[in-house]
Amino acid sequence: MEVWELDFYRRPVFDDSGQPLWELLICTSGGNPLLSEFCPAARAGAVWLRSHLEQLVEAQGGPPLEVHVFRQASFNLASPVCRTLGIPLRRARRTIALQRWLAWRGLNVYPLDTGYHTPPYSAPAPRSVPVPFPVELLPEEWGFSALPAPELAQIAQLPIEYLALPLVKQDWEPYLASTTVPGVFLFGKSARPLARWLDSHEPVALAYTEAELSGLVLDAGPDERWVLATFNDPQMQAGGRQFAERQQQAGGLHFLAVQPGQDGDITGFWLLQTPAL
Repeated sequence: MEVWELDFYRRPVFDDSGQPLWELLICTSGGNPLLSEFCPAARAGAVWLRSHLEQLVEAQGGPPLEVHVFRQASFNLASPVCRTLGIPLRRARRTIALQRWLAWRGLNVYPLDTGYHTPPYSAPAPRSVPVPFPVELLPEEWGFSALPAPELAQIAQLPIEYLALPLVKQDWEPYLASTTVPGVFLFGKSARPLARWLDSHEPVALAYTEAELSGLVLDAGPDERWVLATFNDPQMQAGGRQFAERQQQAGGLHFLAVQPGQDGDITGFWLLQTPAL
């Protein structure tokens, strides 16, 4: 049984009456698209969603192990539907395959529609204030890095104890193959406890912030933010800027890795994705 990732929300595409179209996207957590269906705004609700989810379950020969939804509005609509159908539903911001599919469609599908309009600016939702990372788990060393995207497939074959590396496929695979994926390596003797802690908190994304005291913030879980590092070294700040630029070039894709030392085996590896709004 597979885990499905679901998003049901309005898109920057409008019908003839000027109403925004909604779209239901469902894929597996491994990156296989299962359903993409537009829905008129007037019909966007639990009844329409249930009908299409029931059809997909029948077509797939049974329900998924669980459904993950990153957007609160989509979760609210899907919750009564999944409860009625007996499908476990969880709000999880870590939906790599779905986020990649959304990013791909934002470049290759929606702009080609005659009803496309550039999405209006909307202020980001309030976010929790970052809190200090647990002192006992702080790495002894850390550094910015980057890997050619094809190397991710090689890493996926390694015997890594804590590994969350869904390999996105299908429509966006050619784009991924030409991408350099930035990331951060954490080194220290407490690599195993650190990796175990990170895995339990479900890492979502890393963000570099530059100021008089620059920092690296980790988003995790449903609504957690942790200050992973602070620094004012010019060389590290330059590395942070390069990390942010590569992150943007890769459409938000990046990684976090944990090792006992620079020559040791990888203890934990997570593919991360800056969430869509």
